[in-house]
Amino acid sequence: MMGLIESLFDITYLIVVIGLGIRLILSPKKGAKLFGWMAILLGVGDAFHLLPRVMAHLSPSGFIEYQAALSWGKFITGITMTVFYLLFYFYYSLLSEDYDSKKKWTIFILTAIRIILILSPQNNWGANENYTMGIIRNIPFLIMGILLIIWTYNKKNVVGLEKMSLLIFLSFLFYIPVVLWVDKMPALGALMIPKTIAYVLIVVQGFKYFIKEFKISNLIDMSLTYLVMGLAGGVFYREFTKYFNYTLDNHLSKIHVHTLVLGFIVLLLMYLMVKNFRLDKLSELKRTLYIYNIGLITTIATMTVYGIYDVVGEGQDTINIAALSGISGIGHTLLGIGFIWTMLKIKKLSELKIIKES
Repeated sequence: MMGLIESLFDITYLIVVIGLGIRLILSPKKGAKLFGWMAILLGVGDAFHLLPRVMAHLSPSGFIEYQAALSWGKFITGITMTVFYLLFYFYYSLLSEDYDSKKKWTIFILTAIRIILILSPQNNWGANENYTMGIIRNIPFLIMGILLIIWTYNKKNVVGLEKMSLLIFLSFLFYIPVVLWVDKMPALGALMIPKTIAYVLIVVQGFKYFIKEFKISNLIDMSLTYLVMGLAGGVFYREFTKYFNYTLDNHLSKIHVHTLVLGFIVLLLMYLMVKNFRLDKLSELKRTLYIYNIGLITTIATMTVYGIYDVVGEGQDTINIAALSGISGIGHTLLGIGFIWTMLKIKKLSELKIIKES
């Protein structure tokens, strides 16, 4: 059961972080695209490590079969996380207007040292990793984190940086014990979940800074976000099944259509329905659309986990299908409630003739 929960958590995390990143790239606000690429880099990089973990949970052979993939996933994630904090420094500089050249070069140097250490063959990636190198390569990363915690804490009153020092601190607080002792105490690997939650909250804080109000453009941008996610889901289905030479029907084939229809097309139609409504009344749709999006994301996440299980599970009961179906049912229920409630809100606003003045 824990394997199923972690798998759903990991897939949901990837969908949310990458989705928010795409949404931010569509924003015209200064700095939004930078933060959007940060979020996408975070999600895509973590996917190289988290997807093998999901496959290991859903496969009858477990983690043994995916040991090399997990190791190389850590290699890629190590690099992308380092670049993520490099980009976060530029986000910090933009908001705080702190352009101290010494700070900038310190971050550049620590980034370079960290990446060089990750690229070192002494790590023995893909096999039995070198424990000592695991500690050494994380030293410059930890220094980067400490510096960013201090700098953002000193600027905690700046809008957009209020909680960042705490969230970065928590991410390292949960990460360090895993690096130091997970080989001797595998249960410490569970700390990666709260660490991941801290990263999600970092992205959410940045998203809330750039997307502060609910506007008509939010609907079209959400629609376009789901368009990209739907196309990406189609590519993932094709390449994942091709890699495993899997030709039978599976749930991954449904991601493409569900995301495009329920995400892209439905939200596009909603945009066309309300584009002439007064802006001060559109906020009434905010809560109902949140429910709709939560339902849709839950549905896509369960569909993805089920599809991966179809491919790697070899027909064996490696997960609780009834529990997965129950969670999927919750997602569908929220999706239905959000859709009906939103349409009723639109109908009410239409009957009241809440139209923009010409």
